[in-house]
Formats: sequence, structure tokens, C-alpha cells
Amino acid sequence: MQSQSAQSWSAHNPVAVHFGPGCRTALRPRLSGQKLLVVTTARGRAQFTADPVLGTIQADLSWVDTVQPNPGLTDTQAEIDRLAGQSFDAVLAFGGGSAMDAAKALAAALAPSLTPGLPCRDLATLIADPGTHLDRPLLPLHAITTTSGTGAEVTPFATIWDHENRRKLSLASPRLFPQTAIVDPELTYGLPHAATVSTSLDALNQAFESVWNRNRTPLTTLMAARAIALGLDAIPRLAADPGDHTARAMIAETSLLAGLCISQTRTAICHSISYPLTAHFGLAHGMACAFTMGAVADLVLERAPEALSEVAALSGHGTATALVAALHRVLAALDISARCRAALPGTEALMALRPDMHTPGRADNFSLEMNDDTLALVLTRS
Repeated sequence: MQSQSAQSWSAHNPVAVHFGPGCRTALRPRLSGQKLLVVTTARGRAQFTADPVLGTIQADLSWVDTVQPNPGLTDTQAEIDRLAGQSFDAVLAFGGGSAMDAAKALAAALAPSLTPGLPCRDLATLIADPGTHLDRPLLPLHAITTTSGTGAEVTPFATIWDHENRRKLSLASPRLFPQTAIVDPELTYGLPHAATVSTSLDALNQAFESVWNRNRTPLTTLMAARAIALGLDAIPRLAADPGDHTARAMIAETSLLAGLCISQTRTAICHSISYPLTAHFGLAHGMACAFTMGAVADLVLERAPEALSEVAALSGHGTATALVAALHRVLAALDISARCRAALPGTEALMALRPDMHTPGRADNFSLEMNDDTLALVLTRS
């Protein structure tokens, strides 16, 4: 087993986490009597109001229920402008990663006590200079997940898309950590099959991304190993039977643990490559990350197998070779390569996007050197 005993490391995550079937009851007394801005989708609003626990919360609710997949800069700014004259006690995110991202942006832009003279309600400005404009208390944010994918309920990051220019933007600040995360697998039971598969792959990928990562620590290694063990077991079960509630709980824990991992390490090369695939071709985020996951795992196995050895042992796979083989079995069972290739243009068009695939703050987290030739190799193998 790889020794990390001499490694210096630190960790910080202030989110109060509640996990398990029925755990959403823990939030009711905290929200009672408050004026809340609920950020969700149209489907999420229907689910929230029909829920026997959440739908009976005694609170003054205002709604942003227009969140779309991959929330855009223009649409999110329009909601900020619409709500700018109102005050709220807290923001409540209800949904998957897109709802979490939009809610974080709103919690930042709608915070009271803005510094005079600064355009702090302008989302583009917040994204460009969070160190200046987010150095103040934001609206408290509570996050309730209805998918098992991004782990955004425990991270200080939000992804906002500049759809006009086909660019992924990142809003990042320690102030963006939610106060509370509710990860209740019961809320995922009705998630459609396609969304279940895509979000589950995102969760699994984030666990692996925290492993082949320069910012990896002993703590993230432990969490990633459990996330990977659970995810590799749960994903084929859910693909075969979306009604498998035990597998739903397993993948919910995978997502939570992976989110805790990347809150410390950030993501790496698979995510870096994925962003232009989503921006240019509309490939769902989880599928876009999964597209290169097998090829990247092979590359790590070939060039630095010791990076996978400890996780392989901790996850019950024994060796790095066995761990990568288990990953490939899951990807093959879901026919990921063929499904992604069918949704993407030919290899030549993918190669033309290589400059956009070196995302700062993501590609440079990868534990191996990633030059243009290596990137081309990953794309060819995917």
C-alpha cells in the first residue's frame, strides 16, 4: 500500500451534512417561520410541494423554478435583477447540480449589506473577482439533493455557462459552502433513467478525479475509496433496475463522498475535457465526464499505477489493474463509448477543440503531465 504518512495536508468543509432515507425531516425546524427563496426546476417545484415533509414546512416561500440544465449567465442574471429589491432569510436549493449552481449564484448576488459603489449584483463581476466581491457574508444556503451526481451540496463552487460564447464559467469562494446539506435517497426514487445514469457517472468520475489529483490527501483517499466501491456496485444495479432503493442509497453516498473529496481537491482532467463537449455539442455533463474516464484510468495505470494502488486496496479490488478492469466493465455494460460517440462529431472535430480542453484549475490538477500529445491519445482511446 502506498504510504502517505509524511505528507502535509489540510482540510476544511463547514457543511452540516444529513444523510439517509427520511433525513430531510432534520431541516424542518430550521426553516420554519423563515422567508425562503427556493431555487429549483419546474419538476422540482412539483416534487417539493407534493412531498409530505417538505410540502408542509411552515415558511414564507418565494420561487425560482425556471432553472435549466447548465444554468446560463444571462438567465441567472435576469433572476437576480428580478429579485434584487426583495429580502430573504435564506436560499433553499432543491434539485441536482444545476439547481445548486443557480442557488449559489443567487445567494451571492442577493446578499444584503453590499459594499457601496461596487456592482456586486452583477454575476459576471462576481465570477471574475470573487476575492473582492464575495468577501462578506452571503445569504445562508441550504441544499437538498434530488439527484446523485455533482456533490454540489458540499462544495464551494458553482458552474455557470456563457452559452452565447460556449464557455464554462466557475464561481468559487469558501463563502459558497452551503450551511446544510440534505442527502435523502428517497428524493431520488423518481429520477428518470437517463438522468440516473448520467448523474451517477458524474459522481463516480469525481471520486476517481480526486484520486489522480495533485491535491489528493489521505482523507480524500479514504473517502474516494469508499465512493468508488459503492459506485461501481450501484451503477450497474440502477441501470438494470431504477427501483432498487438500496442501490439508490449507495449512489447517493457515492455522490456525497465524491463531493466532499472534490471540495478539497477540485476535479481534474476528465472534467477539463468535458466542458467543451457540453458547451459545443450538448452532451450531458455526466456522460461527457465518463467519455474519457476509462482512457484516463488506463493512462494512469500505465504511467503511475501506484496512484491507484491504495484506493484499489481500500475499495476491495486488490490491485490497480483489477480496479481499472472493474471500471471498464461498468462503462462497457452501459455502452458509454458508443453512446457518447453517437452524440459527438468525428475525431477530427474533437481534436480541434483540444485548446479548449486545457481548463485552468482543472487540467493542472491532474497527477500526470498532460501535454497536447497525451490529450490526443486520451481522445483517440475514448
